[in-house]
Amino acid sequence: MGRGNITIEDVAREAGVSRQTVSRVINRSPNVSGSARSRVEQVIETLGYVPNAAARRMGGARSYLLLAAIEGGTAGELAGRLPLDRMLLEGLAACSGQGYHLMFKQISQERDLASALTSLTPDGIVLLPPLDERAEFHHMLERRGLAAACLAERHEHGRVLPGLDEAGFGEAATAKLIEHGHRQVGFIAGDGDIVRSRRRIEGYRRALAEAGSRAHRHFVSEEPRDLAGAIDLARGWLAPTIRPTAIIAGTEAVALGVLQVAHELGLAVPRDLSLLALEDTSGLARSHPPISTLHQPLGALFAGACMRLIEAGEGGGAIRPQGTLTPAIASAAHVFMPRATIARAPRAV
Repeated sequence: MGRGNITIEDVAREAGVSRQTVSRVINRSPNVSGSARSRVEQVIETLGYVPNAAARRMGGARSYLLLAAIEGGTAGELAGRLPLDRMLLEGLAACSGQGYHLMFKQISQERDLASALTSLTPDGIVLLPPLDERAEFHHMLERRGLAAACLAERHEHGRVLPGLDEAGFGEAATAKLIEHGHRQVGFIAGDGDIVRSRRRIEGYRRALAEAGSRAHRHFVSEEPRDLAGAIDLARGWLAPTIRPTAIIAGTEAVALGVLQVAHELGLAVPRDLSLLALEDTSGLARSHPPISTLHQPLGALFAGACMRLIEAGEGGGAIRPQGTLTPAIASAAHVFMPRATIARAPRAV
C-alpha cells in the first residue's frame, strides 16, 4: 500500500478502533483512553499516515487553516494597498509555528465569502482592510459561528469599530512635524484608496487645528499619484516663494518624487524642507538622504490577528467565535523611523 493512498479507515482498521477515535487522536482530544491513543499513534507512525483536512474537521474539530480575505483587484492594485509580502511572511511564520496553514483569498462580494467558507472550511478568518469595514461580512461570519479577526480597531462617534485608525495615523504624522515647529505642512496622499486618504487628511487637519494653525488649501492633495504625478505637483508647491516647510508623503513614489524636486530646486532636505513618508520601504531607506517614516506595522498586526484566532482555539475543538478579535498591540499602531529628513522649521520661507 503506497503511503499516499493510506486513509483514516486504514488506520482505524489496523489499530482496531473506530474512525471517530482516530479523528480524536489526530485532534488531540482528551476523550480517548491512553491505550487506544498509543495504538493509533503507533499505527500512524508505522503506516506513515498524514491526516488530511477533512479528517481533522471530523466532529467539529479544527481544520488548522486560517483564511486571510483581501479585496479583489489586480496585482498592482493589491500591492498599492497593503504590504502583502511582509504580511505573508510574518503571517506564515506565526501560523506555521503553531501547526496552522494560511491562505489568502480575494473577496469582493458576499457570495465570494460564502463560497470560500464552504469550500475551504477555515477555522477562522482575518478580514484585511477595507473588508474589515464591511458589516455584511461580519454578519455572515456571525451567522456561521466562525471567528473573525481584523488588524486593529478605531473609535468613531463613540463606537468601537473594526479597522485601522487612519485619521489617527494622519494626525500622528502631522504632530511629528508640528513638534519640530512646522505649521506650513503639505499633505500628498498619493494613495489609490481614496477613503483612506480622506481619513488621513482629516487627521492632518485636526492636528494643525489643535496647534492653532490650519491646512493651506493649495497644499493638500488626496488624489492617487504615481512618481510622475508627484513630481509635477511638488514642482508647483516648492517653486514659489510661499511653500510648505514640510510635506507628508502617503506613498514611496510621492516621497521620492518630492525629494527629487527638492534637489532640482536647490532645496536642502531637511534644512529647507522636511519630509515624512507614511510607508516604510527599502527604497526610502536607501534614498539620499534616507527618508524618515511613520508607518503602520501591518505585518506584525496581521501576525497578531492570526495568533489571536489560534489562541481562541487552544484547548481542542474548533475556534469559538468571540465577536471580532483584534490584536492587543495597539501601542504598536505606528512606528517612527527618524532617519534624516526631519528638522526644525526654517525661520523664514
